[in-house]
Amino acid sequence: MKRTTNLLLIFIGLVIPVYAASYGPYMLSAPIAIDGDTLRADVQIWPNTTVDVSIRVIGVDTPELHALNACERDLAQKAKIFTDAWIQANAPLTIGAVKPDKYSGRFDAVVTSRGGASLATTLIQSGHGRPYNGGARQAWCP
Repeated sequence: MKRTTNLLLIFIGLVIPVYAASYGPYMLSAPIAIDGDTLRADVQIWPNTTVDVSIRVIGVDTPELHALNACERDLAQKAKIFTDAWIQANAPLTIGAVKPDKYSGRFDAVVTSRGGASLATTLIQSGHGRPYNGGARQAWCP
């Protein structure tokens, strides 16, 4: 029993740091807005190695483009246009605190401009997003 417990503790000690680790900063090439809080971009992870990734912006929630509610879809389109304009005005962009997202193939990251402006903060201040750190999402429209 003691041996099993020791092995379990060693395993947990090796696995938890992998899930708790975050990576970055990385520069983004050719970023585009998928929606208000998701980007797609090329990221150079090593010399001569670039990957095309989907990046969910940490700290903000925006309306969904595929919502059932027409009101939310309209707000989502405005958030996407805002994010796309912000990307163009603030490039080059950097991502940091990069972690795997709960959806396969996507990563969560803090997105900042060359001057250090946060996309999440800008979306919230503009009214296109609201603070979000997981959990249940709030409705955008009545």
